[in-house]
Amino acid sequence: MDYYDIDGILSENQKVPCTCNVSIPGLGHEGREVPAGSKVELPFWLAEVLAVNSFVSIHMPIPFSSVVRNALKASPTSVSLRDICTNYYHFAENMLHVISDEQLAQLTLDTLRKRSLVIADGALNPQGALQQNSDFINGLDDFEKYLLRTAHSTHRSLTHWHNSTSY
Repeated sequence: MDYYDIDGILSENQKVPCTCNVSIPGLGHEGREVPAGSKVELPFWLAEVLAVNSFVSIHMPIPFSSVVRNALKASPTSVSLRDICTNYYHFAENMLHVISDEQLAQLTLDTLRKRSLVIADGALNPQGALQQNSDFINGLDDFEKYLLRTAHSTHRSLTHWHNSTSY
């Protein structure tokens, strides 16, 4: 992660369910010890460090649960990723560094591919596409919103350049 990348910082602060493999002093409320076998939710950055050292076992967080996966498989454009996780793709990338899950990796790529078609349509035809798909646009995660803004800006610049060039 880039030190100044705000999306990276936000995605690393997502809560991750974990089970403590050993007793961890000072991790509990008011510095209390968390006994082995306890279930806790930790920010990803802390869970990752503890998991690498085998202090905790990371479980799949809600944004990647079977309910969300099935919804994305059925119709990726009807799911509001913003409601699930504002930095869905960054968080998925982080999780895939810790948990090896080929199905999650493939589903994330397929989701981005299918949703990017609607994003591109919204960027190239902003009047019609944005009004028809306002629920979809409101449900974009931060990366998808960045793609929409960049594609729209690029299309406007290209159109302006094309119109100003005389043959």
